[in-house]
Amino acid sequence: MAEVNDIFDKITDEQSFFDPSKEKKVDTKKFEPIREGEYLGHITDVETKILDVKRDGNFKARMYKYTITISPENTLKMFTRTDINGKPESYDGGCYKNLNFKGTLWRFLEPNDTDTFESNSGGNKGYLRFCETLGIDCPTHTKNIDGQDIEVKALPNLTSQDMLGRAVTGFIAQGRPYKGKDGKTRRYFDCKFIKKWVGGKDKVISGGNSGVDDDIPF
Repeated sequence: MAEVNDIFDKITDEQSFFDPSKEKKVDTKKFEPIREGEYLGHITDVETKILDVKRDGNFKARMYKYTITISPENTLKMFTRTDINGKPESYDGGCYKNLNFKGTLWRFLEPNDTDTFESNSGGNKGYLRFCETLGIDCPTHTKNIDGQDIEVKALPNLTSQDMLGRAVTGFIAQGRPYKGKDGKTRRYFDCKFIKKWVGGKDKVISGGNSGVDDDIPF
């Protein structure tokens, strides 16, 4: 035994050995496929530009591309998977923290007398709901349209200060399928719309990842 100890002392001159009790076990349950549903997160990046929209008409719109980063508090959300016996099993959404999902928001612009594009004010419902979710006031005004007085909602220009760091509930689902350069069809999960995160706390995020100023629209 003394010889064994002497050999061990020589081996451990550099203090390196294997302790089976300290071995890190791989937790296969940590990986979970993304599932459609509501996720808690924060808006961490915003980009925007004005585009001509030719689909279903001749419109012009400001498009916002925003990113939602899933928060550790997503453990409050429960999801369902199928266990090895084929039975449904619930688990919390903490495994999705730090994942990023892209969302798209459209604000259709109104033409003036010299513009050639058309109005699509009826397409701004999603933008109105987005503003209301963030608690941004959209006052009601009376506007004369084609000789009739109609009550409309005045939509503000969202800025990075309005959006970045806001705590929201994002509804995540698969986007439209598309073909990559390799010819294969793919579908990614993205944020379809946001809702209020009751009890969620906003974060301080300056400028976002896009490098834009805080006074967007850019």
